[in-house]
Amino acid sequence: MVRIMGFAIAMAVLIVVAFPFAHEAFHRFQVGQRLKPLMSEQDQAAWRQWNGDAVSFGRSLYERCALINGQGAQNCEAYRVAIQ
Repeated sequence: MVRIMGFAIAMAVLIVVAFPFAHEAFHRFQVGQRLKPLMSEQDQAAWRQWNGDAVSFGRSLYERCALINGQGAQNCEAYRVAIQ
């Protein structure tokens, strides 16, 4: 009985520790899928090297688009939607 309880507690701790990492990996995958059609080859290479979170990368793409095309430009709207 003690063995089963120990195993259950160990599994619970493992799940609690692993959940944030799995959640971030899944969120990164989702944002990457939404951004992929919008990114150039250089952006995709930068995405593969990116160590930060997915939203900050998308935000940097959106801000770059806004600098080039002006604040509130319609063609930058796809970036804003992809990072939400």
